[in-house]
Amino acid sequence: MSATSSSSRVQGASSLLIAQLARGTRRRIEQAIAPIGLRRTELLVLQHLRERGPSAQQTLTELIGIDATNLVAVLNSLEDQGLIERRRDRADRRRAIIALSPPGENVLADLDRSLLRVDDQILAPLTDTERQTLHALLAKAIQHIGPECPPPPGQGC
Repeated sequence: MSATSSSSRVQGASSLLIAQLARGTRRRIEQAIAPIGLRRTELLVLQHLRERGPSAQQTLTELIGIDATNLVAVLNSLEDQGLIERRRDRADRRRAIIALSPPGENVLADLDRSLLRVDDQILAPLTDTERQTLHALLAKAIQHIGPECPPPPGQGC
């Protein structure tokens, strides 16, 4: 493929390029987490708990963008695997507080290594400086739109 035809493929809105990269990245992430036995939504829950600490179940529903019934199934699976702990809120016994367990922290550490390998695959054409710049720009864009994404009904972020 010539340089001209290659560069014409990547012209256009950046949002379309990000979406195209996201599709390929999502497949690779799913392949990376499959040996551990986690689904993408379970990974999102674990990451939110690591980033934000113990959270109310309702808060996780809002952050992840799935309905409460589906979240209960995800939390049941994570609890069965020993990756999270559920506690009752002392101030409001009706509220469940979800926390990452020590085994959950270990699984996330393993996943971090796997996801860094995914980064290496996807970002192989970039120099270290370009990778750092891309990371900073993506983090800035995500901070601008906020952690929540309004998903279509029945779908998570």
